[in-house]
Amino acid sequence: MAETPTIYGKFTRLLHWVSVLLVFMLLVFGFVAANIASEAQQAKMYPGHILIGWITLVVMIIRIIVRFVEKAPEPPPGLSSGREKIFKANHLLLYVFIIIMLSSGVGILKLSGLSIFPGAIDPAAIQEVIPRNIHGIVSKIVMLLILMHVGGLLQYQKTKGDTLARMGVNLKKK
Repeated sequence: MAETPTIYGKFTRLLHWVSVLLVFMLLVFGFVAANIASEAQQAKMYPGHILIGWITLVVMIIRIIVRFVEKAPEPPPGLSSGREKIFKANHLLLYVFIIIMLSSGVGILKLSGLSIFPGAIDPAAIQEVIPRNIHGIVSKIVMLLILMHVGGLLQYQKTKGDTLARMGVNLKKK
């Protein structure tokens, strides 16, 4: 019987940190475009947002495939059964809602009659279609899930052990 690893594999860790960067960029781009930028600035931002969205979708699909191929470590030791359930649910929901967010972005473009690939986009052409509402709501759910994820990680890191080492960041080197 194969031993369960205590840390994620190198490729999984790489995919994780690339995903972190990409999702952060998408959330910032999206927030600025939706709430701060002028229409002219939005027109410049949307192609980058779309390109990063496509890259993120590819990375997430690879992550899902790797998740089924590579054995993941057990949850960090010392979690109560309730926290372990939250730990597992948070990870699953992050995958699900990030995929929904990316898919709804494609839906916005398709239902607005726009190309799903990066290029010149007139922000006025993006219509009020159902995926646009979903995109906005799901982005906030993703932010909440990320806050829960980081909050749980920091709380565990402070009180129980070096959980960041599971993702290649060993802050408690001896």
